[in-house]
Amino acid sequence: MKKLSIEHPFFDFMGSLGDWMILNVLFVLTSLPVITAGASLTAIYKVALRRVRKESRYAAREYFQAFREEWKESTRLWLVFLCTGGILLFDVLYGKNLPGILNIAIGCLVVLWCFAFTYAFPLQARFRNSMKNTLANALFLALRNLPLTVIMAGLNSIPAVCIASGAFVVMAVMPVFCIIGFSLIIWINSLLLTIIFNKWIRMKEEDKDENQA
Repeated sequence: MKKLSIEHPFFDFMGSLGDWMILNVLFVLTSLPVITAGASLTAIYKVALRRVRKESRYAAREYFQAFREEWKESTRLWLVFLCTGGILLFDVLYGKNLPGILNIAIGCLVVLWCFAFTYAFPLQARFRNSMKNTLANALFLALRNLPLTVIMAGLNSIPAVCIASGAFVVMAVMPVFCIIGFSLIIWINSLLLTIIFNKWIRMKEEDKDENQA
């Protein structure tokens, strides 16, 4: 009978699965204080994007390194989304008696918030930029790649939808998200974001060449 080598695809898959589970657990644990969630998001996206590009070898080590490096800027970015998201949530919950046009405006702002949130932390993980430019680029890429943006924003909304569905659903899905749920969402997003970022980088390079010509 033929023996399996350590380079067999099965072992590659199991090793990769184990790394994603480790990343998920680290993400959950480092996000528990809430204030650290921004750094956690940037760290897991930095490792995830590297893994999609086949540039990552040590998931846990790279995660903690990215967490330390991105702590300051990512926390500032997170506080922006936390404050604005809190205001929008208050408007959605308690703005039912507002005129219809205001409710439509609030709905549009919620959608833009979700779109910007979808790209902001991956951009922070992938590129060096000011917070202002990161937010501007997040909205630009979100609107430029609208179909993919809708898919990613929908995936990001799954935890919130589960929470809104009640205690039974939360208890049912909690083990999944504690083990691999967040990593699975981020992995899918990273596959799509890699396509978007590569296209954007090529566009920037072409614009640069045209300006130099």
